[in-house]
Amino acid sequence: MKEISQEEKQKIVRALDERGANLPCPRCGNESFTLAGGYFHQGIQTDPQVNLIGGPSIPSVVVICNQCGYLSQHALGALGLLSKEGKTKSEY
Repeated sequence: MKEISQEEKQKIVRALDERGANLPCPRCGNESFTLAGGYFHQGIQTDPQVNLIGGPSIPSVVVICNQCGYLSQHALGALGLLSKEGKTKSEY
């Protein structure tokens, strides 16, 4: 799998900074993070007993603490990085 581009990562980091999402890790206090190299889709379903493949999801990016590995997810739509069609802004 090819990673997202450095340009796209910079857009994501800029969007996080603009929204004040630049505090230390809530678990260990570390201030060094890595942005995951791809997007994460958290599936939405109404029955916790069924594992659906496909369907609606929340596209997001994942920020990883370089010290303890804590993962934080950030919805692309809330960051202003999705079009109305649900594509990342770099895809159109």
